[in-house]
Amino acid sequence: MTVHPLRLALLVRNSEPGKFGTVLAEWFAREVERRDDFKLDLIDLSRTPTADLPARIDEADAIVIVSPEYNHGYPGDLKTAIDSVRRPWYAKPVAFIVYGGRSGGLRAAEQLRQVFGELHAVTIRETLSFHQPTDPFTPDGTPQDPTTPAAAATLLTQLAWWSRPLREARTTTPYPA
Repeated sequence: MTVHPLRLALLVRNSEPGKFGTVLAEWFAREVERRDDFKLDLIDLSRTPTADLPARIDEADAIVIVSPEYNHGYPGDLKTAIDSVRRPWYAKPVAFIVYGGRSGGLRAAEQLRQVFGELHAVTIRETLSFHQPTDPFTPDGTPQDPTTPAAAATLLTQLAWWSRPLREARTTTPYPA
């Protein structure tokens, strides 16, 4: 039996050089590419037309969202992008990589969980969080905290576990919404 790789959409607000979110997304993309179970689709919201986003999410088996925390929440442009999609989110597993402030972005992740619950998506428990990210990566883009790669591996393993049965369910039975 052939197992097709899971299509993983990595959603970032922008991939502008020198930004912490870009360093984070590039590092995580390398972690994904080391695995055989995922095929990566990097979606840069600053370069992807809103009209193209629903099709890209529809093709994905799983989604990871990279988001900063602003004012105890996530950015408005991310909310606009999420709301432009609607049905393609249904029955998809979603994970978060968040950063910023004293909470390490966790308040943004908690708000995103509420939004994705309404969109019939399944958010996984594991979240990568970076507390006040001033220097958590070396100049070559390697995390300084030696536990970070293991945390990313755990997140990806859980995401793969949820992705396979949900992909099968979406393939065999339309989601009842």
